[in-house]
Amino acid sequence: ANADGRPDVSDGIAILGYLFNGSERPACLDAADADDSGVIEITDAIYLLNHLFAGTRPPPEPYPAPGVDRTEDGLAECR
Repeated sequence: ANADGRPDVSDGIAILGYLFNGSERPACLDAADADDSGVIEITDAIYLLNHLFAGTRPPPEPYPAPGVDRTEDGLAECR
């Protein structure tokens, strides 16, 4: 979500900052959609942080590597 190529806590922070703090829009919205619901919302940050710190299910492919999300959801635009 923060475009540094490493899945970590900073991605969850970037998602929350975008949603609630007026932070810059993620370069790739699809990367911020951690739960692959097709919408960027607080559940994406929670999903990712739960995976990182509580060992819950990982985000869908292509996680953990950068790549193309094959889900049709209108979030494929990356800049």
